[in-house]
Amino acid sequence: MKTIVVKIGGSLAVDEAKLLDFAIAAAEISKELRLAIVHGGGKDINANLALLNEEPKFINGLRVTTPAGMDMVEMTLSGRVNKKLVRMLLSNNAMAAGISGVDAKLLEAKPMQGKGDLGSVGDVVKVNAQILEALFAAGITPVISPVSYGGGSAWNVNADTAASEIAVALKADCFVLISDISGVLDENKRVIPHLNRELANSLIQSSVISGGMIPKVQGALDSIDRGLKSIHIVGWEGAEPFKRQLAGNGNTGTIIG
Repeated sequence: MKTIVVKIGGSLAVDEAKLLDFAIAAAEISKELRLAIVHGGGKDINANLALLNEEPKFINGLRVTTPAGMDMVEMTLSGRVNKKLVRMLLSNNAMAAGISGVDAKLLEAKPMQGKGDLGSVGDVVKVNAQILEALFAAGITPVISPVSYGGGSAWNVNADTAASEIAVALKADCFVLISDISGVLDENKRVIPHLNRELANSLIQSSVISGGMIPKVQGALDSIDRGLKSIHIVGWEGAEPFKRQLAGNGNTGTIIG
C-alpha cells in the first residue's frame, strides 16, 4: 500500500469550508492509501499571539518564538488546530488520531543554529517512525502537529520541515505541500510546473522565491537528496484536482525533483 504525506497550512487550516473539503477527500483517500497529515496553523497562531500583544516576527520564513509565544504555539497547533481536523476526519468516517511531535518523542529536536536568534525554534534530529507505523497498522490516519520534543522542552519546528522529515522517515511514495500559493512562482508570477535544484537556488538568490516559500523549497530539495522521488507544492483547488495530483493524472502546481 502506498504511503502519502500531506502537509496543510495557510488559509486551508482556517477556512472551514476548504478544510472540510480537504477532510472529505482525505477520508476517502485514507481508505486506499496510508495517509499521514502534517499541519501548520500560522494564521491561528498570529491571532492568538495578538492576545499577548506580541507581533509576529520572521527570519527567512521562520517564526521567531519567545517562551510565551512557544506556549501559545503549542496550545494552538497541538490543541485547537489538530483536534478540529481530527473531528472533521472522524465525521467523514476516517479513523484519525491527533498526535504531536512531543508524543512518544515522535519528533526529537534540538535548538536551531545558524539562522539568527529564533528563540524556541528547533531542528528535527530524529523521527520515531515506528509510532506512525503502529497507527497505520491499526488502520488509523495520523494527524500531526509539528511541535517537537527536545531536552525536556517543546520546540517550534516549521511544519514544512517536520513534514519533509516524516516523509523521508516513512519512505513516502508522494509528499504534497498544500500552500496558499498555487505552486512556486517565477518572476512573472506564473506557476513553475517543474523545478530542479539549480533553478531553485537561482530563484532564491534573486529573491523570486522568498518568505515562507524558502523553507518549503529547501526542505523539498533536501528530501529529494535523501531518497524521495515525488514532491508537489500545490494550492487547494478542490478534492478532484487533489486526487488527480496524487494519482499522477494532473499537475496544478510545482513538482520538485
